[in-house]
Amino acid sequence: MLNETVKRIESQDELSFILEKWREEFPAVEQIFVSLLRGEEKFSRKHVHNCFGRAIGALSSSDVFSYDILNEDTSYVYYRILQPLQKYFTNINDSTEISARVNENGSLDSKVRADLLITIPNRQEWVSYIALKYKKLTKFSSNIKGLTFEIVNHKVRSVKVSMVFDFDFNMVKAIKECTINEQFFNNWISTCHVVQRYTKEHTSSIHVTVEEDCMRVHHRSLKVKFSKSIQL
Repeated sequence: MLNETVKRIESQDELSFILEKWREEFPAVEQIFVSLLRGEEKFSRKHVHNCFGRAIGALSSSDVFSYDILNEDTSYVYYRILQPLQKYFTNINDSTEISARVNENGSLDSKVRADLLITIPNRQEWVSYIALKYKKLTKFSSNIKGLTFEIVNHKVRSVKVSMVFDFDFNMVKAIKECTINEQFFNNWISTCHVVQRYTKEHTSSIHVTVEEDCMRVHHRSLKVKFSKSIQL
């Protein structure tokens, strides 16, 4: 199984560039990943983004596979899900990614995974940072399936929010129509406080599964070799 990563910076036609590279490399693909990383120019401080694409080539291709169909479907979720997620929910050094399985004819699967990677600034009050900057994410509480906290030297350095959307999901419309889920937000912040206690132990990551606003914390200590889960 092959894969190819392509990077394109500040181009209006960045997605077409990536898809053309895939077309040159693979007769057909079985899974695609497209991500955006928010940064800023060194002197102007203007926000910019880098676009990355990765595809897993299919072991065999069929006559019905069409890159035109793949281009159409990938563009659809790029502008309906990935770009709004990046525009409305990221800060500097945050990144967003969509991934989907590819059907035999080049169309995308009916479910699209979207990840938001939140980079925590080097500050002690990271829970407050999450609460202030990302509360509006709870508008999509029914789509959030998990949280992964990366721990480095006993400090939370990043939080990955994993979501699943229907292919035809319109994020801009949902932002306008959906309301903040206060119960989900309270559970999320409570979970952050639980995670904060665990950072004092030897661990590299803590995963949280989400089911119907209920959060279960999965923690495994690297030092004393035990694991536990807490449901909030």
